[in-house]
Amino acid sequence: MSLTLSAADTQRIIDVLFLLKSPAPTPLAKPTNVGGLEAKLDPIGADPRFKNIGFAVVDFTASMTTPKVWLHNGDDAWRVGSTGKIAALLAAAQLRDDVRNVKALNIISSPADFDELFSTIWLQSSNSLIKQIAEAGSSPRISTIFDLTQSPPDFLGANVALDKGKLKTIGENHLSWAGAPDLTFWERLWLTGAQSDNVATTSCISDIGVAYMKAVQRAYGLFDEPNGMHFLLAAGYAGVDTSTPVNRTSGAPKYRGLRNFESHRVKDAYYEKNKKGDLVASYYSTEPGSAAALTAYMLALMGDTLVSKDGCDSIRAVLADETQFTTTSLIYEGVDAISTVTKAHTKLGILGALRCEFAYIEAGTVKFAVLATGILPVRVGSTSYKQVKQGQDLGAAIYNALSTP
Repeated sequence: MSLTLSAADTQRIIDVLFLLKSPAPTPLAKPTNVGGLEAKLDPIGADPRFKNIGFAVVDFTASMTTPKVWLHNGDDAWRVGSTGKIAALLAAAQLRDDVRNVKALNIISSPADFDELFSTIWLQSSNSLIKQIAEAGSSPRISTIFDLTQSPPDFLGANVALDKGKLKTIGENHLSWAGAPDLTFWERLWLTGAQSDNVATTSCISDIGVAYMKAVQRAYGLFDEPNGMHFLLAAGYAGVDTSTPVNRTSGAPKYRGLRNFESHRVKDAYYEKNKKGDLVASYYSTEPGSAAALTAYMLALMGDTLVSKDGCDSIRAVLADETQFTTTSLIYEGVDAISTVTKAHTKLGILGALRCEFAYIEAGTVKFAVLATGILPVRVGSTSYKQVKQGQDLGAAIYNALSTP
């Protein structure tokens, strides 16, 4: 049955959708140095081990809403690897907010009507990248993501406590497409952030759509190349098995192949074989990021202004933390070796020898975040430092600087 809406009802819906409402959302501000951390942190930036890394420090100790900020090579674009999965978390939280706002209008209520609406409403935009969301196979599939019977609507499975022990085992052994239908969207979202599972992440992106995910990142100003903001996840992390149903219900739809990929210039080279079999360096990536953009995300996340307070709570709930159930981070390990970490929200990125860090840490009397791109092995004089040691040493050095009066 085709969904028929009056012009007035269509406008009411447009007015509550993040990507369509007018005036458009204000992008996150590009972070700048504030609070006088230079004396403590400039020496770390000048250290030969770290001088080529792009990294930022946010000191939340005195205030979560007006923290101190310091950046080093913040505008540099690097591949961020699995740290880019926080883009999928943001898109999911933003889409939930959109669905809740539409449901509250009491214009439509059935999953089929929501699916149709969210596959066509984007044509109302004058922005070609937002219109892209309405292409076949690109639009958010609401019926496979949300339980519309909940008030307000929430992710499928979010009303059931997570069995983190079971999910940890799945994540450590890597989720297969054959096993994906046995997990709810909420469980797969947790595996995305807390265990960095590639199939779980890609399954969530299949439901949401790359086009919607990209448009949300752009709307928040996380991708604004001329401004040094380079965060844009524009792909998945695994090939999609399009023969796999999204759940075990009879007649369930299948996972969709991904489309609307995009690549942008980065500093690091990724070597691939061309058709002749020769290794060729590519300086373009579907997962670019800069310390400045990751800092803007972190500031909004910890300040409860990314989507909403509820949205921030959900994102934090599915990031790696300080418990045994989730993956760790190099920054975390470096700090925990000298002062027990009591709270953490982290997402490590690994791509060959390259590492990226998105880490909020509480240890001792300090609350801080480190956003780091371009962590690579480095040689200083006669001493070589592997990327793991680089990240751990960076975390320890920053913690020691911030905790020293």
